[in-house]
Amino acid sequence: MNSSYITSAQKAEQLPIFGQPEVAFIGRSNCGKSSLLNALLGRTGLARTSQTPGRTQMVNFFSVKKADKELILADLPGYGYSAIARDVRRHWEQLLDAYFARPEITTLLFLIDIRRAETPEADDLELIAHLARRRPPIPVTLVLTKADKVSSSQATKIAAKLRTVLAENRTPVSAVVAVSSLKKKGIEALRQEILAPVL
Repeated sequence: MNSSYITSAQKAEQLPIFGQPEVAFIGRSNCGKSSLLNALLGRTGLARTSQTPGRTQMVNFFSVKKADKELILADLPGYGYSAIARDVRRHWEQLLDAYFARPEITTLLFLIDIRRAETPEADDLELIAHLARRRPPIPVTLVLTKADKVSSSQATKIAAKLRTVLAENRTPVSAVVAVSSLKKKGIEALRQEILAPVL
């Protein structure tokens, strides 16, 4: 399995067409999207990480290949960071709307810091519901990141509570999983599921 960075798009008209299945990563700023992508690919530094929320302002595309099979991974702009200017947030929303119209998307990984997942914010739930109910539908997997910050029993309880909240809101998701990019918890199982076509 070979992985590499392809390109980035800052505007809707810059979004490239690859003609290959795509897996998208979305979540709040600083929720660990780039770290998870690196962990899944067994790389360090392929997707750039930052301690500064709101740093990812483009859709960054990566290729994963094995023989004649290819999978595209898309690291989407983080959202929900209050210090980002309103016009920038509006631009991001337009970019994401254009991205999610792509028929090549096969899976969406919606990342939430596990420490925020026990009492998810309204805009998190609204966005999850919006994405899960799109037509054509995009399978959504909720990934609770930074699971090393809580105990295993806490992680299990938080995941169960989130499933209950989603069910009460009638929000369809494929799965809720807890992972730690730092400790590699849950990474292999998620890798086998997400990267199966190129493993």
